[in-house]
Amino acid sequence: IWLLGLSGIGLSSTLARRRDRELRQSKAIIDSTDDAIISTTLDGVIKSWNAGAENLFGYTAEDVIGKSRQILIPPDLLEAESAVLSRISHGEAIVHHETVRRRKDGQMIEISVTISPVIDEKGKPIGAAKIARDITERKRVEEEIRRLNSDLEDRVHRRTADLEISNMQLGQAKDDAEAA
Repeated sequence: IWLLGLSGIGLSSTLARRRDRELRQSKAIIDSTDDAIISTTLDGVIKSWNAGAENLFGYTAEDVIGKSRQILIPPDLLEAESAVLSRISHGEAIVHHETVRRRKDGQMIEISVTISPVIDEKGKPIGAAKIARDITERKRVEEEIRRLNSDLEDRVHRRTADLEISNMQLGQAKDDAEAA
């Protein structure tokens, strides 16, 4: 029996080392990504904030941990954000939600955010894990493409109208020449 107890200690120690290694690896991944990775409580208090979040939003972890996520949300989007947290509190994940957030310097940025519920050992949602990516440049390029397409369509319509007028004038000149 004593020997079984020692082997259990060895197994427990091995599992603890493996868990510690996995936690260090996960932390390294979170710390090295350019994406903002943030966790909050269900009532929106920021619990964790990685370097990607610092770069994206301009706040350090010390600036925001323990504070409400509302510092990032433009006032006109607070109600929509409450609806998102309600969905999370019911265990629903939200994938690639495009929205606007406010940086520390006041600049508005467009982001794509995926939000997953953080679940406790009983299966109950206790928080939210958010991964956000800046899509401001992508949105700017999409808008520029829409503008260029619209300009091109306008030019095609004008050229088509010009050609129709030219064709009518040619037809009239041909009719006039045949009549003479």
